[in-house]
Amino acid sequence: MGISHLACLVLSVPGQLNFFAPKPPPAPLISVIEDEISRGLKPKVLSLEECLGVSLELQPRIEGARASLRAAHSAYNGAANIRGLGRLAPDLSIRRAQSAQGLEAAEAALNQEIEDTKYAVRRAYFTIVYAEIQAEHLARLVAALERTKTEHAKDFSRWVIEEYIGINSKMRMGLAEAQNQLAVAQLGRLKARFLLAEEMGGIGALGYIPQPADKIILKPKISITLEQLEKAVDENRGERILSRTGLEVSRLEVEAQRRSNPFGLINRTYASFADTNRVPIPTPERGSEYRPGAINLEMPPFMAGPKPYRVERAVALADRAESTEATTTNLTRLESRVAYLSYREIERRIEAERTAIDDARKIFNRVTKSTLSPMDSFLLPQSVQVLVNYDQLRFDRALIAAEMMRLSGGSIEIPFETPAKPELSTDPSK
Repeated sequence: MGISHLACLVLSVPGQLNFFAPKPPPAPLISVIEDEISRGLKPKVLSLEECLGVSLELQPRIEGARASLRAAHSAYNGAANIRGLGRLAPDLSIRRAQSAQGLEAAEAALNQEIEDTKYAVRRAYFTIVYAEIQAEHLARLVAALERTKTEHAKDFSRWVIEEYIGINSKMRMGLAEAQNQLAVAQLGRLKARFLLAEEMGGIGALGYIPQPADKIILKPKISITLEQLEKAVDENRGERILSRTGLEVSRLEVEAQRRSNPFGLINRTYASFADTNRVPIPTPERGSEYRPGAINLEMPPFMAGPKPYRVERAVALADRAESTEATTTNLTRLESRVAYLSYREIERRIEAERTAIDDARKIFNRVTKSTLSPMDSFLLPQSVQVLVNYDQLRFDRALIAAEMMRLSGGSIEIPFETPAKPELSTDPSK
């Protein structure tokens, strides 16, 4: 080793002669950031069920759907209580039937909004727990690496050898990556907490920042078959009900136009009497995971022209409604199959990870209690990756359970339980 190279090493020894390098200002503590964005609001510990209950009371989207349902009731009652000359309208019975379908559609839209909100709350809740677990792992890892860095810097001869063979470089890069990921996990936890607050109704309505009571990811008890899931989706998914009522209303419109005044040039349609609450089913995605899009209903509030052409137009739009119903059926069944297969995949991967998780936990617990040996510096990255993968799989399993309930329109209830003991312990004493 040449003199100049040795001099460079000495000048870069941590904690010794690197005082010439300017030090950047310290990053704000996570507690400071949390206080800054909380604006004086205090955290409140809530269980998942408590979070769900609050969201049903305060979420504006649900209140908006309830308002739409009240409007649909008014439309239905208005059509049912037409008096005087209005009762002579040739299409009155059709309009009443369409209003009844609109009422059913509004009820389905409200139910699906409730289930979508429940899914959003569950997802945010699980995300916070998952981020906190990751932050705990990473904080222990950072502490171990910093402790090792300090200890090695005290022994100059050892430090020079390890610097020369690359161990120190590996450790510095590992520490930088761990610190980076810790920041991501800590800020991700804060983001998820504010997302949970938003899904529960907004921090303005809550007056506090929700904090999950659970410290480990809840385990879903999934015991349904694909056939059961598909049947529940077919019968109860909100979009499926909307597409069926939309088809029925469009078919009734053909008959309404046939009964309309043959001498009129403009005639109203069901859109003047009832809203089918048609909601776009999953929008198309053409990124890394392709997903087809839906065909939505179409109906103007008025039809113009001689009666034969109005009828012809109504028939064409009814045909479109049939295509809408067919694509909705295909897309929702595709979603249910993808969710079910994803669940099965996660199950198999969790089982495969179990064979390595005990070894990874032992290495992680041993290493993070003391300074790293050269051998540990090579074992640690793989053990950390196993821990991360395992937690990710348990997180994904909880999300899939929440997705299945959403897809079924709430007709399938999957219970979550706290494992009798944590599936992964990071207690340094174990």
